[in-house]
Amino acid sequence: MNAFDATVHALTTVSTGGFANYDTSFAGYAGPIEYAATVFMILAALPFVRYVQILNGTARPLLYDRQVHWFIGIIGGLSIGTALLLTNVFPNHPEQSFREALFNITSIMTGTGFASVDYMGWGSLLVGMFFFIGLIGGCAGSTACSVKIFRYQILFSAIKAQIRRTQMPHGVFIPRFQGEPITDDVMDSVIAFFGFFVLTLGLVAVALALTGLDFLTSISGSATALANIGPGLGDHIGPAGNFAGLNDTAKWILSFAMFVGRLELLVVFAVFTPSFWRA
Repeated sequence: MNAFDATVHALTTVSTGGFANYDTSFAGYAGPIEYAATVFMILAALPFVRYVQILNGTARPLLYDRQVHWFIGIIGGLSIGTALLLTNVFPNHPEQSFREALFNITSIMTGTGFASVDYMGWGSLLVGMFFFIGLIGGCAGSTACSVKIFRYQILFSAIKAQIRRTQMPHGVFIPRFQGEPITDDVMDSVIAFFGFFVLTLGLVAVALALTGLDFLTSISGSATALANIGPGLGDHIGPAGNFAGLNDTAKWILSFAMFVGRLELLVVFAVFTPSFWRA
């Protein structure tokens, strides 16, 4: 990259913003530059407080952070599995398979939104996977968007405790996060977030469908706007397309969804309650 392109992409990589100064996004670059961008997308999606702790002389919290372990593990596992499935797309090029898988999975999962290839041609299994990994997100306290890893950890901890209670009704099982008990306030907040997220996702998808968009564009557009991912799926808003061709009503709906998603739902919905204004 020249100096200007490098500056633009550095700013949008560290902020996981994903904006490129070319319509082809990252498709014009290949090789080591994709690995470099992947490294900084991952670093930008880690908790920033861990960097402060490193500057203060200790890397232990970062190394022992289970949220970081899950994040790195999910990206690594999905990238390796996808690379194996891509041997038919990139025959005799295992490094390219892994590179394209790693870059695009990291980009979508962190909400950066870069695309180096049109992964709509990778088959329905991988296209479906890209829809769901965008709803995972990065770590809390980072520039990444979407649901965030720690909320899934808390949800899974609650599910695990509930399953054990079902198996042993007289036992006492307390959901924990990083070894510490999860308070009722935190649990209620996470459960409420998931409920509002799914409800809003469905409502936005239905609203987009009512404007005349097809199912794939509606559901993926709702997800990419609400989770602030970037590209959606399909011919119109997929990695090889953009949102320019959508009707004006759909663009207004998506704009509102991006606003709601960036403020993480509950804050926005609270503004629309009568009790907020009475207070």
